[in-house]
Amino acid sequence: MSDNVTTRKRDAALREILAAEREGRVPMLDHADLRLADLRLADLSGGDIRDADLSDANLGGAYLCGAYLRNANLSGANLSMANLSMAVLIDVNLVGAQLRGANLRHTDLRATDLGGVDLSGADLSGAYLIEANLIGVDLRRADLRGANLRGANLSNANLSAADLSQANLQNALLNGANCEKAIFDEARLHSANLSRSNLSKSNLMKAHLTFATLSKANLANAYLCQANLRGANLVEANLSQTNFSKAHLNGAYISQADLSQSDLIGTDFRQANLKGANLSGADLSRANLSRANLSDANLSAAYLRNANCTGANLQRALLFGTRLTNVSVAYANLQGIQVSMSDFMEIDMASLSTARIDELTAQHLGLTGLATNFFWNGAQ
Repeated sequence: MSDNVTTRKRDAALREILAAEREGRVPMLDHADLRLADLRLADLSGGDIRDADLSDANLGGAYLCGAYLRNANLSGANLSMANLSMAVLIDVNLVGAQLRGANLRHTDLRATDLGGVDLSGADLSGAYLIEANLIGVDLRRADLRGANLRGANLSNANLSAADLSQANLQNALLNGANCEKAIFDEARLHSANLSRSNLSKSNLMKAHLTFATLSKANLANAYLCQANLRGANLVEANLSQTNFSKAHLNGAYISQADLSQSDLIGTDFRQANLKGANLSGADLSRANLSRANLSDANLSAAYLRNANCTGANLQRALLFGTRLTNVSVAYANLQGIQVSMSDFMEIDMASLSTARIDELTAQHLGLTGLATNFFWNGAQ
């Protein structure tokens, strides 16, 4: 296309914008050529801008509320502080676009490629980002409350201090993402992949993380009170000083994880795999550990008052300095546990009769004269 034709098309598009504003109607700019156009503070609200070329255009502070921009080219465009609320941006090219501080509330960005786009501080509350490409995107301090990010790819994205309360992140990819101090209050993260992500100091209260992958993730000092992590993968995760009080971790895979100094009061660990986990100094009072695998776990100096360890596997577990007041060990496997006699005597002795314990450990704990029906190495 010659320069003269391009100029005429751009001039026609600019005249349409002025006419629409003068006549109080929405601009009709479908297939318009507005490359490099200066449209700062322009009012394009409700406009038909589909298939338009706005590459490298300056739309800083422009009004595009409810605009229809499907298949438009906005690559390299400046959209900082622009109002795109309720706009349709399906399949839009936003490569290299600047969206810092933009208003994208309830905007439709389904299947849109936002890779590398700066969305720091942007308002994306209620936005539709289903299966969107957000790899490596800067979303620091962004407002994503109630946004739909189902199946979106947020790998290596920066979500530090972002608000994702009640957002839908089911099946989303967040592996390697920086979510430090982010808010996921009541967010839906079912089957999401957060492996190796940084969730330190984040708020995940009442979040739904069933069957999510959090292996080797950093959740140190995070808040997961009443969160649902049933069947989640937390293998080798850093969960130190984390608040899991009243959380649901039944059937979760937590082997080799660091849970030291964590608040696990009333937490549901039924049938969870905690093999080799570090629980030293953790508060597990009233926790439900029935049928959990705690073999080789470090529970030194932990607090297990009134915990339920019925049917749990505690083989070779370290329990030095552990408070075991009224702990139920009915049908538990206590073979090779390492615990002092004084600490062990705090358990619910009535439940001990059905526990499985090896003769050497029983002798060390002075139990041979207390009962006659222990399970010696698996045989009564």
